[in-house]
Amino acid sequence: MRELEESILLHLLAHRGHQVRFEADRAVTEFGILRAFEARGLVVRRALADLESNRWVVRRMQYVVGYSEPKVVYTLTPIGHQRAQTLLSEESQTVGNGDGRVGGGAGSDGSGSEGIRPGPEDGSGQRILQ
Repeated sequence: MRELEESILLHLLAHRGHQVRFEADRAVTEFGILRAFEARGLVVRRALADLESNRWVVRRMQYVVGYSEPKVVYTLTPIGHQRAQTLLSEESQTVGNGDGRVGGGAGSDGSGSEGIRPGPEDGSGQRILQ
């Protein structure tokens, strides 16, 4: 899977709570996705079409916060949600080593001296990973 498609899946996963509400968030519209990735429109539209043909996302009309008429929004299918969760877990494991490798390396003897450790909060209640 291409990097842009994976990024779109992760973007939609981050905004999954908005797909159940009556009004969707602007971030899940085609325009919102284009703005989030600052890429040329044709490339993002092609990636969305590929994701839709693979049945990882579904396109539908829904009211969007701030607009008076329904807009096209993209949401994850159950298969797409599972794929995005897998990508998210792989990404968090890769970030943990700092060298781009998962597992292995110095300090990975199980002592807990390397890898992801929760640190202080950043003020929003989120833990900063060290």
